[in-house]
Amino acid sequence: MRIRPFSRTTLAAPLSLIALTAALAGCSSPTDDAAAAPAAVSSTAVDSTLAGELPDAIKSSKQIRLGALWETPPVISVTTTDTSTPVGIAPDLAAAIAPLLGVKAVWKNMQWPAQLPGVQSGAVDALWGQVSATAEREKSVVDLVPFYKSTMGLLMLGGKTSGVTGLASMCGRKVGVPVGSIQSDTVKKVSAASCAGNPIQLAEYSGATAAISAVRAGTVDAWMDATPSQEAVVKKSGSTFSVVEVPTSEFATQYTTIAVGKNQPGLTKALLGAMQKIVADGTYDKIMAKYDMSSAAITSSELVANPASGTAIGEKAAS
Repeated sequence: MRIRPFSRTTLAAPLSLIALTAALAGCSSPTDDAAAAPAAVSSTAVDSTLAGELPDAIKSSKQIRLGALWETPPVISVTTTDTSTPVGIAPDLAAAIAPLLGVKAVWKNMQWPAQLPGVQSGAVDALWGQVSATAEREKSVVDLVPFYKSTMGLLMLGGKTSGVTGLASMCGRKVGVPVGSIQSDTVKKVSAASCAGNPIQLAEYSGATAAISAVRAGTVDAWMDATPSQEAVVKKSGSTFSVVEVPTSEFATQYTTIAVGKNQPGLTKALLGAMQKIVADGTYDKIMAKYDMSSAAITSSELVANPASGTAIGEKAAS
């Protein structure tokens, strides 16, 4: 059993926090220390080849509109002093690659259920925060570019983790998951395989804030989300919560990605190329180290489009 009161070296992947006062009232909280400081970014001039891949609308506006739920530190959250500007790994990486493409990153705070429809409809150009790599998404919905890898964790009240070693230990209990998520699918599969006659009960939430409040209140027994986001909650709440890491036999380590609509292959190529450049020049590793997330960093060989399926950028698999 891996129960984690707080570890700053765990692997990362999606949904968890908003303000410290909210955390103490039953929600999670943003990072107010290193996350608030600007990261060192690449000083490389505009890469004309990569910038040339951008869609005409982005070239004209010189902006890339990025969507995410600002509740998942250290990936993306807000500070108690400024809730209008996201901070974290994703904003820092976006700030590092924007100069390479000659654009500015503009962020939109989006609840999870609206994200994939939003990028498909053009409400934003890309999603950068909570989208896990799955073959189904890559083959039919979006092109994905990984930016870190992670495990999942169960956030529980500190005194309620005895005997819990993963999802198979949660038979008969209620587990909170993001709406329409791969966490939901995983819980259902484990429940069917391990909890005959006493299934795991599911409760779906559109964001982490309400889910963490529900754990505190005892409405649900656990909230399943990215391990680093869960550990950020524990760090802010003291001994109130603990995290049980879901074993990889139940939920394999997965990539969290930048998601782009299939109708914008040039944008995917530009983002992928820019990410490859900041990995090569060391900027990426510096940003990951800033948030104590080096163990979740991906290598240059892992930085490929659509890592779960290998689907070509812009293509959809035949139905």
